[in-house]
Amino acid sequence: MAPMANATSTDQVRKFAAEQFADEPNWLRARRNRLVEVYLAAPLPVRQRTPLKSRKLDQIPIATVPGASDLPNDVQNLYQVANLITVNGQTMHIHVPPAWRDQGVILLSMKQAVNVAPQLLEEYLGTVVNDDVDKFQALNGALWQNGIFLYVPARVTLDHPITVAHFGSSNVSNVLPRSLLVLDQEARATIIEQYLSEPGPERSLWAIATEIVLKDGAQLQYGAMQQLAATAESFVRRGAQVGRDAHIYWNLGEFGSSLSIAEHTSLLEAPGGQSDSTTVFFGSGTQHQDYVSVAKHVAPHTTSRMVARGVMKDDSRSVFTGVTEIKKGAVGTDGRQKEKILMLSDTARADAIPSLLIEESDVFAAHAASAGPVDAAAIFYLMSRGLSEAEAIRMVVHGFLATAIDAIPVDVLRQNVWNAVERKIAE
Repeated sequence: MAPMANATSTDQVRKFAAEQFADEPNWLRARRNRLVEVYLAAPLPVRQRTPLKSRKLDQIPIATVPGASDLPNDVQNLYQVANLITVNGQTMHIHVPPAWRDQGVILLSMKQAVNVAPQLLEEYLGTVVNDDVDKFQALNGALWQNGIFLYVPARVTLDHPITVAHFGSSNVSNVLPRSLLVLDQEARATIIEQYLSEPGPERSLWAIATEIVLKDGAQLQYGAMQQLAATAESFVRRGAQVGRDAHIYWNLGEFGSSLSIAEHTSLLEAPGGQSDSTTVFFGSGTQHQDYVSVAKHVAPHTTSRMVARGVMKDDSRSVFTGVTEIKKGAVGTDGRQKEKILMLSDTARADAIPSLLIEESDVFAAHAASAGPVDAAAIFYLMSRGLSEAEAIRMVVHGFLATAIDAIPVDVLRQNVWNAVERKIAE
């Protein structure tokens, strides 16, 4: 397949990168330029159950500077609660509590970090997520516009969640957020990233990346809510490098965009590392969702838990693949996963695919997966007790998702997920 150049030629991409990032340090410009070439040369990713060629993604312009915009009225409240807001890749708002600054916490936009924290940025950027892995990750690595940079010093605990909102207006063709989160030894933090957009007359491409580095004993509650408009096509890749006795908690809600391809990986590379992953997704209309969750056990005595619950309605399609990988030498590892998907219509389709890749014998690994239609008898019973069909379906959906959602430990994120579920039920 020809490189993605229908809407943006290869020369335009090279020129755009050279001009847009001309003021950045030499090491970063060299990195971007190398990844521009990777992006231009790479074919579309191959997804076994998600064909991409027919989506004509090459028709979406990518070498463009998004126009200035602001948050629409219905989400203006984010200015009161968010620590960082980006609109079309531009920083619109940033707030760092003075007490955090006094403790040595560095919270910046990624654009600021280029100049304010260049040594930390150079040390960690690209060390967790492999930007060479496919075309759209290379695009993010080459042309990322903004995002959050966080460094929490050793033994510092942030006393409330960090909230980040990435917003795309109706006139934007591409948004490429990049976030880098580093927690030093025994640090504690909670962060929630939200992805929101307005529907536009044309499609928009979102290529999103988040890298997390947890030093020994650190703990991070990471939450993300993807609620992009139906005109968005999104590619998301997240990774966490988990040190000795460190703990990553993934709490992910996937509800928006026409196409959503997302993968998150926990690299458990030191003894005692732990990963807990909860993913909740809900498809409607003609949405196509393809999710992968990976727990890679490299060191001995590491633990992973993976839970996914999804609901599909209308003509939507989903694939959820859970991968527990246990490398040779990772003795005493405990890896478990459970995926369940509920289909509310005869035309919805879903696959739950667990995978265990085990190279060591002295381990425990287990999986359970199911995808099936809503129980007609349960709906009939609830209707016989006086509920309407819509009320009965709502009750069944709530019961199905409650196990996963109610286990999300961050109050505001848990409520946001329930609110998103209610909106999807009502669509």
